[in-house]
Amino acid sequence: MISQTSEYALRAIVFLGNEGVPRTGAQISEATKAPSDYLSKVMRRLVRSGIVSSQRGPQGGFSL
Repeated sequence: MISQTSEYALRAIVFLGNEGVPRTGAQISEATKAPSDYLSKVMRRLVRSGIVSSQRGPQGGFSL
């Protein structure tokens, strides 16, 4: 059994892998059915670990 945090991280990674373009936290949250506040913490950890990259600005978001 995996933790809820791990499940949200996996859902986000799969979503980003299928999209191929940067997506906002809100888009990821909606697509993965994960709470946005909690998902932002998960995404921060993924960025720090180097699995996901993030970019600020109008064309920004998260990507693999």
